[in-house]
Amino acid sequence: MNENHTLPQSNSFLESLIDLFAGLEEYRSPYAPTIQSPDDMVEQLVQNAAFKTGLVSATCSLPPGPLGLLSILPELLVIYRIQGHLVLDIAALHGKEVHVTRELLLYCLFKHGSAQVFRKIIEETSLKILIRPTTVRVFQTLLEKVGLLITKTVLRKQFARWIPLGGAVVTGTFAFFDTKKVGKTAHALFSKEIESWNHIAEQELE
Repeated sequence: MNENHTLPQSNSFLESLIDLFAGLEEYRSPYAPTIQSPDDMVEQLVQNAAFKTGLVSATCSLPPGPLGLLSILPELLVIYRIQGHLVLDIAALHGKEVHVTRELLLYCLFKHGSAQVFRKIIEETSLKILIRPTTVRVFQTLLEKVGLLITKTVLRKQFARWIPLGGAVVTGTFAFFDTKKVGKTAHALFSKEIESWNHIAEQELE
């Protein structure tokens, strides 16, 4: 499969990804902050989401060849929607749902693929998350870098589509553990104090 044919698909996919995030912003988690540690509930949520994404990916990978290729981008959108809801549910359990931004969502979904992509926007320490302000141009640059990560995923799925049955097992397993990583990132992130650069600047002026 020619990579040159994949890149336009991924660029177009970014527009759908932006629409997806707009939809996620309207999502309201049914969960509320817990008095006790949310670890057990988070673990159950992550496990359920991982099984869902694994099943979606494996099912979409069953049709071989060209027919299977048509399902790649819709499959990714469904997986990112499930993972996005997972992030928001984990944030809600930690009482941090109001802190979730597009940048934090992208961070949770793609940090394990390349943490360096976010180093100019999000600074993470052992106790705190600092979110730097982003301009439209900075966010566009971030999306372009995320697009490269998505392109690699598309290429890997294109290759798997030509492997009967075995490809479904591979993609399903990858989606399962990918969602596990997303959940781990979100749980670790929302366990910390979250501050914006603008808020710190306002405190210094007082």
